[in-house]
Amino acid sequence: MPKPLLIFLACASLAIASCHSNSSVTPTPSGSPGSPAPNPSIKSAHLEVTILGTPAAAIPVEESTPANKLSPRPGTPFDTETTGKKGKVTFHHLKPSKTYCWVAVIAKSQEFSACANWEIWQTSVITLGT
Repeated sequence: MPKPLLIFLACASLAIASCHSNSSVTPTPSGSPGSPAPNPSIKSAHLEVTILGTPAAAIPVEESTPANKLSPRPGTPFDTETTGKKGKVTFHHLKPSKTYCWVAVIAKSQEFSACANWEIWQTSVITLGT
């Protein structure tokens, strides 16, 4: 392409870009966001246990609080529930501001665990397994 034509195309594209008006408007927040807090009415956590992506029935799931708050790992279990036909289990009577841990005992040598604070267990299903 000849050099004068390239210069002309560059100038034309700059002219077109400068004429283009951006009509998008950024919304202004109507108020300041509040700090998140646990919902005191949600006292249950929902879990699903899977093995190779398939829901696993009749799997015991142990519940505990973390042994160490700085590095959440399961502590001593205080409740055990078993998954239903669809691999799901619900733990009730939880304190909304606490962190809890769950361990799915697939076999004596195979366990899957997760610890979650209220921001997670109050708003989503916790999946244990593969």
